[in-house]
Amino acid sequence: MSVSRILLVAVLLLTMYGCKHPLAIFGEGDIVSASGTRDCYLEDFQQGLPNCSENEVTGAYSETYTGVPRPGWQFRRWTPYCKKALNNECSFNVGANTVENHADSTFPALKAVFRSTVNTGFTALFMGNELFDPFANGIEFHAHGAGFPDHGTTTFFASGSDGAPQALWDDTANRAAIQAILDGGDIELLGMTYSPAHPSVTGYKKWVNYALQQHPDTRFFITTPWSPDPEAVSATQYEADFEATHAAVHALVDELREAFPGVDFYDVPLGRTAVELYHLYEQSNLPDVSALVGAPANAVFQNDAATPGDILVALGELLWVGAIYDVDISGYDYDPGYITDLKALAQGVIDGHDATYNAPDEVDVDTDGDGIVDRLDPNPTGKPNILLIMPDDMGYDDYRSITATRVSTLRIWTRLPRPVSGSRGITLPLSAPRPGRRF
Repeated sequence: MSVSRILLVAVLLLTMYGCKHPLAIFGEGDIVSASGTRDCYLEDFQQGLPNCSENEVTGAYSETYTGVPRPGWQFRRWTPYCKKALNNECSFNVGANTVENHADSTFPALKAVFRSTVNTGFTALFMGNELFDPFANGIEFHAHGAGFPDHGTTTFFASGSDGAPQALWDDTANRAAIQAILDGGDIELLGMTYSPAHPSVTGYKKWVNYALQQHPDTRFFITTPWSPDPEAVSATQYEADFEATHAAVHALVDELREAFPGVDFYDVPLGRTAVELYHLYEQSNLPDVSALVGAPANAVFQNDAATPGDILVALGELLWVGAIYDVDISGYDYDPGYITDLKALAQGVIDGHDATYNAPDEVDVDTDGDGIVDRLDPNPTGKPNILLIMPDDMGYDDYRSITATRVSTLRIWTRLPRPVSGSRGITLPLSAPRPGRRF
């Protein structure tokens, strides 16, 4: 056999026993390899070059990747591996036998998610019911007024408990309509409500999974609603009922943070605004209304279902912009037009909320001074740093590397067709915000 024939056979064998582990980038940054042979730069990814779109693996696969942000951006997290990495590194150590056993297969892409350090407003989708929709429709005006001109809102309404995430998912038509919005790939903030008729975290997880597939840096919040039939109980009991619901929502946030480490989840304590107004009314300290339940212009609530009156809508809108954008409402240049100081009330609700369940800072800070923003940085404001240290879940980077046995056991290899030669990669730009729309 000639030397050229031998070389040809050798190349074919290497190709036969090779796998592919694509590298992907969301936002603006680079993936740099410790070996220096597997770097994927932003321009490479955007052009679909094979070092990113294929990243051929032959023999043992031992590599550590580092997410390096471009100027004006910050590394946020890895997905779908190394989700609980303590920093911007992701390591793999896969034996040659495992690579060979999965020859001609494609490893699901390792994606580095980067976030801009400047927030000019979210492209948002809000879905809920009568106790949610008025605030969802009002936030765009306040976001623009508070200095976030690129905020854009799309809302989706369903009445009563049908507006809960689980109910929306279970309704085939509603699910398809909302998924069509998410499929645009530009939703950066997804807000949902809570209903005691659907207390499980299951519905939330389904929407979170779907949204992250379309936009890997989507943020999520749940509003804690107030209770129906306010006239049936005292303000004190009304507050107690809210606190029970509030605890349930906080438990959901805890579950979601554990299930999706590195993703923003928080609570907007909307029901607290209704509680505060009820207390003021009961104390004859709310001169702007003449009834607890009645016409929207003259009452806190419109009916037994506790649909909000005008003053409650005005207060809730202020809470939303403060909670979502970390705006100091007391200094917000806006006059709600009421005798009661709604701005002070809204800021009081924000200040009184457990900071653990507030929105994480958009941009994390290097509080320990090591030059790296990571999970080892304590957050000085008491807010949850997005890079929270989470309990071990046998994640890839928990031990800095993974064994071939764990790779096989976790079944992370997916049999896919080989990419067509010359195929291009996918760029993932952030689209411009869309005008407010309602479905």
